[in-house]
Amino acid sequence: MGLEFPSRYFVLRLWVGGWLMRRLSILVIATAFTVAYAQIASNTGSFAADVAAPVLKAPPALPPSWAGFYLGLTGGYGWKQDEFSAVTEFGTGTAPLIIDGVHSKGGVFGGYAGYNWQFGRFVPGIEIDFTAADISGTSVAAGSVSVPGTTGTVSISMGERVKYLGSARARLGWTPLDPLLLYGTAGLAWERVDQNPTTTVIASSQGQNFTETISQQTAADKFGWVAGVGAEVMLGSPNWIARVEYLHYGMGMLQETSISSQSGNTQTAGSQNINVVRGGLAYKFGGEPVWTVANAKALAGAPLSWQGFYIGGHGGYGWADNPFSLSISSPAATPPTGALSGTTMRGWLAGAQIGYNWQYGRFVTGLEFDLSAADIKGSSPTASIPSTVPGTAESSSLGHHVKYLGTLRGRLGWLPLDNVLLYGTAGLAWERLERNSTDTSVDAASTNVFHSVDPSDHFGWVAGVGGEVMLGSSNWIGRLEYLHYDFGRVLDTGVFSLTQPGLTASSVETAGRQTINVLRAGVSYKFGPQVTAAPSTPLYTKAPPLPAPTQQIWAGFYIGAHGGYGWKNNDFSVSDIDVPVTGIDSRGFVAGGQAGYNWQYGRVVGGVEVDGSATGIQGTSAPAIGGVATETLSDKVKYLGTIRGRLGWTPLNNVLLYGTGGLAWERAHRKSVENSQFDNTIDETARDHFGWAAGAGAEFMLGSSNWIGRLEYLHYDFGQVESSFTFTSTAPGESSAENGGRQTINLVRAGLSYKFTP
Repeated sequence: MGLEFPSRYFVLRLWVGGWLMRRLSILVIATAFTVAYAQIASNTGSFAADVAAPVLKAPPALPPSWAGFYLGLTGGYGWKQDEFSAVTEFGTGTAPLIIDGVHSKGGVFGGYAGYNWQFGRFVPGIEIDFTAADISGTSVAAGSVSVPGTTGTVSISMGERVKYLGSARARLGWTPLDPLLLYGTAGLAWERVDQNPTTTVIASSQGQNFTETISQQTAADKFGWVAGVGAEVMLGSPNWIARVEYLHYGMGMLQETSISSQSGNTQTAGSQNINVVRGGLAYKFGGEPVWTVANAKALAGAPLSWQGFYIGGHGGYGWADNPFSLSISSPAATPPTGALSGTTMRGWLAGAQIGYNWQYGRFVTGLEFDLSAADIKGSSPTASIPSTVPGTAESSSLGHHVKYLGTLRGRLGWLPLDNVLLYGTAGLAWERLERNSTDTSVDAASTNVFHSVDPSDHFGWVAGVGGEVMLGSSNWIGRLEYLHYDFGRVLDTGVFSLTQPGLTASSVETAGRQTINVLRAGVSYKFGPQVTAAPSTPLYTKAPPLPAPTQQIWAGFYIGAHGGYGWKNNDFSVSDIDVPVTGIDSRGFVAGGQAGYNWQYGRVVGGVEVDGSATGIQGTSAPAIGGVATETLSDKVKYLGTIRGRLGWTPLNNVLLYGTGGLAWERAHRKSVENSQFDNTIDETARDHFGWAAGAGAEFMLGSSNWIGRLEYLHYDFGQVESSFTFTSTAPGESSAENGGRQTINLVRAGLSYKFTP
């Protein structure tokens, strides 16, 4: 018994221990699973839910975009060199007075607007800017007068002040870092410069003292080219962009070149250059507009789209004011005083506009240029003028006639309704103004009338407001707008005074400020979809493979070069000499560059382009003979430039046929050589003329590359650029006339461009 009990006890103990271990293991495992499950559930939620929706890796951040329309303010400092030289003689025994150019400096402040396109790390764009300036300087020369019977002192000075600068430029940049843009820029440039020559003589002659002062201020608009470099950086947000840039303006001759073998007075024109360093801050709208693909499918129920290239026409009414004045006083004359007052002008205008809109929600931005023919004119009242000839009555009147108006503007608008756009607009402005003067002299023997027409081009700024409405659900858009043009001082100001015993005479001319107000209505056709396009794929998803292209795309920014041949006709005539001048015909080469952007809508292609050309177009008139003098006139076209719209059609995928039209500019040098038995003189003057250009051309894609060849014809029309006059007299054989004619240029040129693919 003693041996059995331990055995049975041991077996029982093993059985009970195994049962307890199995139950304990199950409890431990269940407890551990419960704790683990609770921990997982508390950290990640439902396990089953996690299996159904696993966590995805966040997509990489997209780089900031430089593409978009922008508006900004700029300020800085400029310095200018006008390297002319003037030598003035005041008589035998007097040392000549020499002015060796004018160096100027001062501040600049203004605004700019433009649009960038981005292709990877390349960022091309177009930009316009307008800057008020105070770049001024004066050169002075003084000496003594010592001629037989007269002694005294004389001083002369030439002051220059750049009041405005403007440009229309292409830009091409590269982004070494996403928020940093380095760029080069070049294009057409304009300046408004005031010239202020003054001469003061204080002398004694035959025991009598006299003082004579002549001071004049002339406003001149000069055109040329501009090129520079700059850098921009995004300030945190990609919408605010700061910049610093350097610009060099080449404006050519400002002063005349004149050489006289008899008087000893000589002047060489030299070259005028302006350098500007400035900073800026701009706001860029959006990263991408609401619609970027020409043929994208419209989203059902989406708002109407204002984005797209448009072309249209307009007409309206304008009123202008030019409050100049001229007063003349001389006690020795009859009548002793006389005065001319300013002109008020009225009339119609009609023309065309071309532009492009970009839309960002309810904001609409854009660039537009327009050209209008006008008949805005008026005359001052006729005024009696003092006459120093006994028995002679003299009178004068002055009229102004605005023939053309043009603008290059930015626009910024808002949509209170999907089909209504309210906008403000501002930019550069141009006018072609004809000044008509009529002077009448009546004496006992005859009546003489001298009538002259002097054309001139003036530049300034324009600003206004308007409203547009979509006409139904079509792409036709009606508009009503008001524009205010300010050209500043377009006439000379001057003071002449003479004081000596027994005689005091003076005249004062003030220029006033010319402004034009225009109210006009228009209609435009906009290419592109009528409604906002739907996004093709959700954001942050992998794009599907691109299908093989079925059509080559013309849309994109391009830059290139061209060369060709041109011929010019300037058919003015002068008939008051023995052998008259009958115009100048010129011939020569052209070579330059172009930059622009195309938008494509199916087989229709619209675009804008800026180009500049250096030329060798030149010619000389037949000699004009009058009495003992012979004169020869010659023209040399130095530069040509245009800002044009283009509208084309693609009969084949790789062929584009287009028409084009817009604003045109030329820089021409007029040279006059006159020889006589008394004196030989040579004069050369730089002249800027403005008008319109129109033409047609064809472009061809060279294989499957982005290189595009072109062949085009352009016709430039600058209207009347020469002064004209008629002199009629009741005295036999005294009447004469000069016809201003019309200047045109025709070009045939070939070119090659590289297009950046959108």
